[in-house]
Amino acid sequence: MGIFDKIKDMFGQAKDTASPDDVKDMAGKAKDTVDGVVDQHGDKIPDNVEKTYDKVSDAAEKVIPGDDAAAE
Repeated sequence: MGIFDKIKDMFGQAKDTASPDDVKDMAGKAKDTVDGVVDQHGDKIPDNVEKTYDKVSDAAEKVIPGDDAAAE
């Protein structure tokens, strides 16, 4: 099972019962997981793609805070 399948499962299980805060929490955890994968495999990702991902991740951080926001 890939990371996106796990994310779909997380949202699929919660779509009927989760509060907006729970969904935001799940989205933050998913974002943190993807950030970790990008950091871990950054040497395999072209520089321009990694820079673009970083911009998108920073923008997403404003809407779905993850671990980075908790540290601030």
